[in-house]
Parts: sequence; structure tokens; C-alpha cells
Amino acid sequence: MDLLVNIWQELSQYSIPEMIAVLASLSYVILATRENRACWPAAIMGSGIYVVVFFQYQLYMDSVLSVFYVAMAIYGWFTWKTAREQSTTARHIPAVKIHCWSKQTHVYGLLAVALLTLSSGSYLTNNTDAAFPYLDSLTTWSSLFATWMVVNKVLENWLYWIAIDALSLYLYINKALFFTSALFALYIIIAGYGYWHWRQRWQAQQQEY
Repeated sequence: MDLLVNIWQELSQYSIPEMIAVLASLSYVILATRENRACWPAAIMGSGIYVVVFFQYQLYMDSVLSVFYVAMAIYGWFTWKTAREQSTTARHIPAVKIHCWSKQTHVYGLLAVALLTLSSGSYLTNNTDAAFPYLDSLTTWSSLFATWMVVNKVLENWLYWIAIDALSLYLYINKALFFTSALFALYIIIAGYGYWHWRQRWQAQQQEY
């Protein structure tokens, strides 16, 4: 019963800007799975709104993360230019191709995420009123790492997103951000599809070269 009351309160307070952020963010992920460059303008819109939303809910690391998302979306827009846009050739070929990282690179990345999580989590615990400081820090730094992988078309990014989205889902449910929680539940499914689709494209690339 309490859950239904919380959902109703969330629905009654949900603003048009937040709804736009949800739809824009969902559009970003769907377009990214298709390697569609239009994903980046959608990311700029959704993340720009979420900067304010997460700050209001005391999720400060997520608010900072959204600022980073805007910056990375701008970078991604230019990085995902096709070879046709960058040259005079007629072929419409992605300039950045899907590829895999070595195990060593993943280990180094995860160690960096762990250290940054402990550092920022400790700071937030001792100096702010942040909710879930360590979990918020973990999802934030992991998302930074995974977003860099998306921009550079690293295949394994989708596996990271499945884990990150699951942790974020728990976080947002506890903060009564139910629409955002629903968005992240969809993200988990879409990330699974993204991995399957990118893997198919990657395997096709291996046969071409």
C-alpha cells in the first residue's frame, strides 16, 4: 500500500521536463544500439535536464555525471562521423569501428573505478548529506568508464551497462524516482540487445577485414 502511495505521489509531482529527460534518454540508448549518430543530441537533452533533477534528489554524483554525459555526447557527435563525412569517398562507413579491449585494459579500468568510488564515497559521507554515497559513487564512476567505451565503440560496454543499470534501478527505487526506475529497467533489456547487435556487427567486420 505504501508503495502505491509513493508511486502516486511521484506521478503527481512528475514534471514535463523530467518526462522529456526520460524519453530523450531512452531514445539515446535505443539509437546507440543501432550505431545511429542521432543518439548524441538525444543524450545532450536528457542529460542536461537530469543535472537538475538528480541534484534536487541529493544524488550529487549522478548530477555531476549528467554534466559529463553532456560533454561526452558532444564529443561522441564528432567521433561518430562516418568516413563519408570525413572524406570525399562515396561509401557510408563508420569512422570508428566496433572493437574489443584486452583483459588487462578492463582490469585497469575497474581498479580505477574502485579507487575513485572509495575516494568520492568517503568524501560525500563526511562532507555532504548525499543519499547512498558509495553506491551513487560506484554507479557514477562506472558510468563514466562505460560511456567512454560507448563513444569509442568498445563492444563490452553493454555488459557493463547491464550491471550499472541494475544497481541504478535499486538506487532510484529507494529514492522514489519511479519513472526513472522504469527507464533503467528498460535500459537493462536494451543493453542486452545492444550487446547482441554490436556483437553481430563486430563479427561481420572480422569477416570483411
